Amino acid sequence: MASKIDKVIDRLERLTDDVNQIKRSGIPLLPVPPLVKSVLRAGTQRLDDVITDTYFDTVRGIADVVLPADSAAAIINDPNVFMDSNGTISQITPRPGRPGIPSSLMMAPKVKKPRKVTKKMRAQRKIQSTAFKNANARGRKNDGSFRAGYDQRRIAAMAQKECTKERQRLGLCEKPKRRSKKKK
Repeated sequence: MASKIDKVIDRLERLTDDVNQIKRSGIPLLPVPPLVKSVLRAGTQRLDDVITDTYFDTVRGIADVVLPADSAAAIINDPNVFMDSNGTISQITPRPGRPGIPSSLMMAPKVKKPRKVTKKMRAQRKIQSTAFKNANARGRKNDGSFRAGYDQRRIAAMAQKECTKERQRLGLCEKPKRRSKKKK
């Protein structure tokens, strides 16, 4: 079974062969005598084949030395092996678990339950979404860009103001008491 890196190297080798073939097909266009063209074509083909074979044999050898395919599969599929940001491969010591329960399940983080949405919260969300729809309708053009003098800050402020007024109208909050501006 070939590893992913072997498949990539094979694809690169085929691509290099295609490029060499295109390069050789350009030789007939050269303004030189026919005898020179045939010598160039034969010499270029042999030289390209030698260079390509040598290069890709070396690359395959290095890839196998760095990480042989059979050990790569074992490392990749082992849940207790991980690689840090520096490229260092480390082993996690599995926690002793209860019989019958895999240690991978014991280390899984607890899933938080979604917060319960109360009736009051649903009403507030509905009021706020309606307020933002209205504010966006007033502050934006049909193409979605802002009208003159409007920006996202102004639209949000208008929506919050409308939301507060609606909540006061429905009795969900009290009107704030105004402080007098007179100095004592």
